[in-house]
Amino acid sequence: MIRSIFLNVVLFFAMSVYVFCGIFFIPFSEDVVYEYWFRFSRMFRFISKYIGGIDFKIENEQYLKTSGRVIFASRHESMWETIAFISLFPRPVFVMKKELHDIPVFGQLADKVHSIFVDREHGLKALIEVSRQISVALDDGRQVIIFPEGTRMPVGEFVPLKRGISLFYGKNNCSIIPIVHNSGRFWARRSFKKNPGTITVRIMEPVPPGLSQDEFMNRLNNIFQTEIAKLNETDGAHQVKTEQENAAIGIRLSETEKLSELDSARRVEIEKTEKK
Repeated sequence: MIRSIFLNVVLFFAMSVYVFCGIFFIPFSEDVVYEYWFRFSRMFRFISKYIGGIDFKIENEQYLKTSGRVIFASRHESMWETIAFISLFPRPVFVMKKELHDIPVFGQLADKVHSIFVDREHGLKALIEVSRQISVALDDGRQVIIFPEGTRMPVGEFVPLKRGISLFYGKNNCSIIPIVHNSGRFWARRSFKKNPGTITVRIMEPVPPGLSQDEFMNRLNNIFQTEIAKLNETDGAHQVKTEQENAAIGIRLSETEKLSELDSARRVEIEKTEKK
């Protein structure tokens, strides 16, 4: 718990300084603001790793370099991926809820790098506008990142994805690359406590364009559901293995203590014999 407190305190001050410094970057060009975001992301990852003990590994990293019209559809479990993912792409464009645009400085800097904000109160009209902005971003050669679950999910829990992703897929004739991870196991939502360990970020094979909406949604939902279950099983197996190792260590310590007690008893007997 002490480590979690230290991590949260350091992150709070570091992020506060970065947000304050961001004021001075607002007038600069898109390239400068992108560099600001990349440094912010790398700083976050550095602090998470060396203070919080939270690192990550990427599986199938080659899919991150997929060229052409591509949308990355990511699992959403914590704040970690929303910041750590920034520096994984050369020119990322994140699709996020409109409320984040109202945050001072953040909203202005996000505009500079063409972030897309969804006004969920306007339903289909908002989705059509988001699809148009995604099309512009893809035409510019940017990487669009979206969280199709719509909110942070508990570890291991699956719910059907929002159908808005099928509209973006169909309207833009693009590939979708699913990203599944288990960040919530180490950086749980609405939790002050952080758990050290290595987050697994699994990049899946692209879903090609041209599928019907129903076929696409069934395929994407199946990928998410299957891979989330696999990661959860791996986490469970790791936990069982750790508990077994700890139990074995406890048994060895107990046996060592017993041997030590026997040795002490023998020494006492020897001393008594020598005195006689």
